[in-house]
Amino acid sequence: MAERHVARMIALLLTLFALMLSGAAAAHVTPNSEVQIDFGPSEARADIIVPLGDYAAASGNPVAWTPQNYAKAQDWLKQHIGIRSPDGRAWTIEFLDTEFAQIAGPPDLHAVARLVPPAGAPVRQFTVDWRAVVDVNPAHFVLFVAKRDLYGRYGDEREIIGAVRSDRMRLAVDRGHPSAMTGFANAVRLGGEHIAEGHDHLLFLLALFLPMPLVLSANRKRWGGPRPPKDALWGMTKIITSFTIGHSLTLIAAPLLGLHLPAQPVEVAIAISILVSAIHAWRPIFPGREPLVAVVFGLIHGLAFATLVGDLGLGVNREIISILGFNIGIEIVQLGVVLAFLPALMIFARTRHYDWLRLGGAAFAGFAAICWMIERIFATENPLAAFIDALLNHSPLLVALLTVAAVVTWLADRRKDRAAAVAA
Repeated sequence: MAERHVARMIALLLTLFALMLSGAAAAHVTPNSEVQIDFGPSEARADIIVPLGDYAAASGNPVAWTPQNYAKAQDWLKQHIGIRSPDGRAWTIEFLDTEFAQIAGPPDLHAVARLVPPAGAPVRQFTVDWRAVVDVNPAHFVLFVAKRDLYGRYGDEREIIGAVRSDRMRLAVDRGHPSAMTGFANAVRLGGEHIAEGHDHLLFLLALFLPMPLVLSANRKRWGGPRPPKDALWGMTKIITSFTIGHSLTLIAAPLLGLHLPAQPVEVAIAISILVSAIHAWRPIFPGREPLVAVVFGLIHGLAFATLVGDLGLGVNREIISILGFNIGIEIVQLGVVLAFLPALMIFARTRHYDWLRLGGAAFAGFAAICWMIERIFATENPLAAFIDALLNHSPLLVALLTVAAVVTWLADRRKDRAAAVAA
């Protein structure tokens, strides 16, 4: 009987320990270090968090938030981290960013690094030699987590790889052999997730759609009455096809040609594209040339997609299937959003109140574009941009409410028409 109680107690303790680890993987609030690794087909990327107090005690370096101290912290990390392939060759560790930041809980030393294996070495099997903090603090440990694995397990929950501490400062990592089909499926999912969270890409398209159910006025300076539904649908089809061609070209060509553009000007250009389409929805500035505008701005949006692909290490030479999968994921979600939005748009266009939707939608898109533009130009958080992003996170609910409003408005118009006919 006593043995059964002991077994239950051990099981309870193990469960509590597992919960503690899962909590650590979800958000860094424990006084220990954490390394999150993204596994790509040709390289990996590490997101490193070391508690700032432990870093200061272990290194003796100052921790004032200055570029000089960030450089010292980066040098310290370089001296205390090493990675080797199974044959003993050293990996290249390139630090992309090093800073002091308050991510969750007390301040941390935060760094992002590219992990590049030597030629011919596997990216999924390596040994980490980690001495940062644990070489002087026996109570400290470092948790290693697989955040994203394109060719393995892929999901919202991160997978714990292992840990190092003072008595075991070496960790062997073996993610198994890559699966081409798994990589393709994960790339499709990744592309879908990116466009679903990329409110700016979708808002550009939807703003271009707003005037499509309308014809030009006689003076070609304003939007006029409704156009035949068939013509409106054909116009939208040409827009989405042109946008797809544009962003697909740069998504594939940028890695192929080795183009690496800074993210900031690309993101600012995307915000400008939304502003231009919003102005056009308010008053025509390029009537009849919407497909051309869609393909040109699609090239710019594709550069943003290519930046993400580049961050994941999806080189075209060996990973064209993964890039195609990423693009397919974008198209699936993009088409789904358009099909969800289309009924409300087409129904509202047959009512007397479509101008309110068009002008309101154009104003919202223009306002969002300006907020994003300010945030991206000055590289500072904008509360209004954050509010817009939070609002657009509920897009499915907003589209559902818009569809209901369209149906109710259309029915009310029909009722008024019947009443007017009876009165006549």
